[in-house]
Amino acid sequence: MQTDLQKAGDIPSGIVDLWIETGKRKECAYTWDMNRNTNVYYPSNNYRPRARFDRLYYRSSKQNIMQFKPVYFELEGLEKLPSIKRFCSDHWAIQAYFDI
Repeated sequence: MQTDLQKAGDIPSGIVDLWIETGKRKECAYTWDMNRNTNVYYPSNNYRPRARFDRLYYRSSKQNIMQFKPVYFELEGLEKLPSIKRFCSDHWAIQAYFDI
């Protein structure tokens, strides 16, 4: 089965997907997740779509002056804003951490 990236032409050599590179934590797999995010209504009780639409890529410097090592990937915006009882967006934000 062809992945979305393969269908789009894949990513160039030397570029890594930071979610994959940092261990593919299941709780960070979906950046658009109607199981967790209630901002968008979907007219089905049995099916709630989710996908990893948002991605973060990284390529090391060719000069190797400083080495950045990706170490952690997480989702942000998982809490509803108390004042409006809604999430900031229907997509979760993504954040990556590096060791230098």
